[in-house]
This record gives sequence, C-alpha cells and structure tokens, in this order.
Amino acid sequence: MKARFAILRLAFAVLAGLCAAACYKLDESHLKTLSPISFNEVSETINVSIGQPLVYDKLEVTSSLPVTWQWAYGKKKTSSGAGPWDMDSMEVISSDPKVNYVFSKLGTFILRLRVDNGEDIAYKYFTLNVNSGLDEGLLVLAADGDASSLAFIKKRTPEETEAGSQEVWDDLFGLMNPSYTLSKGTSLFLSAFTSGGISYNHLLLSTADDDGTIYDIEPKTMTVITTNKMVRDYGTWCCDFSGRQTAGTGAYTFLRTADGRVFRHDLFTAFLTERTDVYSTAGSMPRNHDILYSSSNGSTYCKSAFYTEDMICQPQTSGTTLLLPMPSGWKIVNFCTDRDANRTYILLQSKTDPTAWQIKYTSGSLAKLEDVAEFTATSVNMDSESIFCGSLRSNDVYYTFGGKVYRWGMTGAPAANPTITLPAGEEICDLATNFTNTVSSDSETLLYIATFNPGRSGKKGSVYVYDIATDTLVKSYEGVCDKPVRLLYKYRIS
Repeated sequence: MKARFAILRLAFAVLAGLCAAACYKLDESHLKTLSPISFNEVSETINVSIGQPLVYDKLEVTSSLPVTWQWAYGKKKTSSGAGPWDMDSMEVISSDPKVNYVFSKLGTFILRLRVDNGEDIAYKYFTLNVNSGLDEGLLVLAADGDASSLAFIKKRTPEETEAGSQEVWDDLFGLMNPSYTLSKGTSLFLSAFTSGGISYNHLLLSTADDDGTIYDIEPKTMTVITTNKMVRDYGTWCCDFSGRQTAGTGAYTFLRTADGRVFRHDLFTAFLTERTDVYSTAGSMPRNHDILYSSSNGSTYCKSAFYTEDMICQPQTSGTTLLLPMPSGWKIVNFCTDRDANRTYILLQSKTDPTAWQIKYTSGSLAKLEDVAEFTATSVNMDSESIFCGSLRSNDVYYTFGGKVYRWGMTGAPAANPTITLPAGEEICDLATNFTNTVSSDSETLLYIATFNPGRSGKKGSVYVYDIATDTLVKSYEGVCDKPVRLLYKYRIS
C-alpha cells in the first residue's frame, strides 16, 4: 500500500511539473489585444434649464470599435461613506450619444454615461444642474418708503455669461408673485433640509406690514407657499430670524419680534410657537445674532443667540433656555463667531471705567466664558450697531463701523484702520458672503457690501463685491435696488 501511494505522489509531482513548464512556455503571440475606450477632457458640470432638452455634444469617445451609449441619472447618495458619484437610485434615460432628454425635476443630480464596445466598458460621471433660471445668486431685500422689493443678482453659468443673459432683477418677488404686495420688509432666512428622502426647502421673508406678514417661499421657483399673519395672531411682527435647528424629523428657526419676544417657526408646517420660556428666563430680547461655524468634516452649525448688554440666551428644542450672564460690572459691546471653530468671541466694556475692555469667548452651547484678553483704550472702532460677517476663507471677521469695513482677529483689540473704504456718499446697510450652506471650494470667497447713497439719482441702492483673499473690488452693481434692508446669498438647492 505504501509503495502504491509513493507512486501516485510521484505521478502527481511529474504532472504538476509538466503543467508549470507548459505555462512558462505559453505562446501569447496569437492572443488578441482588447480595444480600449477613452474620453476627452470636459467639465464635470452640465447645466440645463428645466423643460428644455439637454443636447450635450462636448464629449468625444475614442474607440476602434462601434460603441453603445447608455445615459442614466439620479440623486446623489448622502449617507456616511458614500462615494462622490454614488446614487440613491438610478434611471436610464437615453441611448443617444448627445443625451437629447428633457428633465422635469429641478435640482442637482449625478449624470452617468456607460459606453460599451463589446470588449471594453467605460464610465463618465457629471454633476447635472437642472435649473429654474433663479437657482443661485444674491437676494437684496430693499425698501422705498413703505414699499419693499426683492432684487436678485444671479450667479450665471458660463454658458449664460457667454450668451449675455440677464444678470439682475430689480424685483423678483413681485415678478413671481404678482397677486401679493410687499411692504415694510424686515428680514430673510433660507433653509434646505432633507428627511426621509423628502426635501423641505424654505425662504422666509418677514415684514412689518399691517398684518406682520411672514411669507414662506419655495426657493427654487420663488413662489409663495403660504403666509403667517403675526399681528392678527400675536399682536406683533418679526424683526429678524436667528439660527437654523434640526431635531429628528423636524427643522425650524427662531425669530425675534418688535416687542422682544421669541418665537419658533416650524419649517415643515409653518406653525409659529411663542417661546415664553425665553421671556420668563431672560426677559425681553432686543437683539440677536447667529452663531455660525463649520466643523472639519464639512458640517455647518447655525445656532440662535438672543442677547441684552448683560446676557446671551439660547432657546433649546426641549423648551428650556440656556443663559450665559456676563461678569458683574461689564456690558456686551458686540460679538461674533470664528467660522472654522466653535468659539464665539465677545467684546466687553466696563460699566464704570469706559477705558477698560476685555474679550472672552464661549462655545455654541454657551457652556461658559473663557478669558482671552484685556486692554485699555479711550475708544475702539466697534460698537453695538456694527454688522458682522465671517468667512471660512479668512481668519478674521469683517464688520462695519463709521461707514467703513474693518477686519477683526477676535483675540485682540478691534482694528485701528479700515480694510475697505467705499466711494464717497455710500452708507453701509448690510454684509454677506457667498455662503452655500456647506464647505466647498467655491463658497465664501466673496464679500458683498450693500449700500445706500441718498445723493444718487434713480435707485439709490448698490452692491459692491470684494475678493476675500485679497480684499480687492471684483465688481460693483450701482443703482440696482432701493435702500437695502438685508442681504442673503441664495445658494443652490439640490
């Protein structure tokens, strides 16, 4: 038996050796080289207007064999770990090399091309923007006496710029909602939130008209969805919005009224709820700021902050209010948040010695005050009326004082000299950046300054655009609106 097993092992070893030899001596000269597929270099972004056919002829495919084309599109997957071109679902729409398809849904999608020549398969991916024509740009809420308007400076696509298409609308609200009369506009708020695959997108426009109307607007089409009448229901009107919160399947913002009360505005149902806990905890709130910052993973947080000169408070989802009192004998001059850190810096002035100043910081949750700096000065170039605007593209924050724009590093005394001086006669009304609700390479690169010049003929409102990296003027839109009340960058909503 042992001898038989030894013979079998030897036979197997010889057979394995012969197979190995055969492999090493394989003649590959008769094997066919497969035909590859390649593409030319094109932009990864395609823009098309809703209801208009997309005929795309910029892509060139190189293949020695005939190819078949398959175009498909779908919503980008947003779950954790998703790749840049992963889709939640995909719909095949065309086998035409030029696509030639009419899209019926507004938004941003992934467009995928699959090319097959029988021997090779190649894929090409694009970001597809299906546009309404009013998708991205700067909104300027403006007033001429009691009458209000909503000007729009559009961010045009390269194709639209080349074609010289319209860039400025002097009253977009009136154009899209002719049955409404807008008067005494006070503030703007934009939110995009998705839950359960459903997008809840809202542009809120508040007024001090006879009804204290808050318009809830669909931001893609700029048409009114519904309204709230605050005077009728609560005897007051909204001065400003503060913060953007999400809790479970809910999304909401807070608002401050003319009599210092705080309300929650639900963004799913448009319900208003008075937050009496704020008044019972901190009293009337005359002012508010946003605590806006972004984390290293790209998440953006926008929390509410209502304040007096003695305290900052923050209403919570649970119906309670966080309260952060200032040190005894000191008053808040103003405060702002570092955009890339969860730190809000507060400039304080002594109530007994006007030459004594200190700077402290707190977190977005108002955890506690931490010391930063102390200094003495007879005066500083900042006051309670200064308007602040931060950017991820700058380690400083922009703010207004005395008709000029300064930059503040937040850890020391306010700047001695202005960064931007506007043309003579221009009064600064508001500041904004091209904030896009997320951390991206093309967001927060521009500073917008809205101004009013009473000596200008015609429309007296203007917008000056500066490059944040260099603080240089990029473009000016002079006399495009009435007196600006509020600026808001209308970012693209997918």
